[in-house]
Amino acid sequence: MRPIMILQHEPDDPPGLVGTSLEELGLPFEVRRLDEGDALPAYPEEASGVIVMGGSMHVHQGHVYRFLEAEKVYLRSLLKHCAPVWGICLGAQLLAVAAGGDVYKRKDAEIGWVTIEKTLDDPILHGIGSPFVAFEWHLYSFKLPPFGQLIAEREDGPQTFRAGGRAWGTQFHPEVDGQMIECWIDEEREYLDRHFPGLAERLRVETPERLAANETLCRLLTRNFVLTSGLLSAEEESAG
Repeated sequence: MRPIMILQHEPDDPPGLVGTSLEELGLPFEVRRLDEGDALPAYPEEASGVIVMGGSMHVHQGHVYRFLEAEKVYLRSLLKHCAPVWGICLGAQLLAVAAGGDVYKRKDAEIGWVTIEKTLDDPILHGIGSPFVAFEWHLYSFKLPPFGQLIAEREDGPQTFRAGGRAWGTQFHPEVDGQMIECWIDEEREYLDRHFPGLAERLRVETPERLAANETLCRLLTRNFVLTSGLLSAEEESAG
């Protein structure tokens, strides 16, 4: 099997629990650091599927982060070929734009552990109850593509969508572990204290209580993605 390619945009948002979940499923994967000049993987010659991670940059900052424009073109090509794709946070926004949707700057950033409601019984959320809790950290949100299917949302915006037969986006961050969240808090402490007084301390208290459930959420999402997209069969999973 060709590896699942993971597109990473910056050092602080690695595959995390997504990578751990793929390892547990026995699936090969490779990380391409677009911010370090790594090439986008050819599909299907080099990649069986693609997972697009998050990042602190925004979709329309291609003039600053040159790889973003090439990535949007690349994602449009993957959609055309019905390739398995999973976009996370920035990755979901890039996928939405590639599918004909858009992104917009929110009035307030969405940061922390939030409750999300399922709107559609899609296989990507199989086994995940409604509502469920996930971790958010983003200033921009996506607008649903013309033919996209809304799968989960909050009152102030969509959270999960299906862009095509084998392409999904999740606005939240299932990949995070405690170390990643602590790193993000430290790096953005000035911003948090200025705009969300007390949030940093609340996150440090709440996060340890949420981590076990988040690990389960990430395992389920990763498993659902590879099974539904055909990257792993139930028989192969049982044999593994």
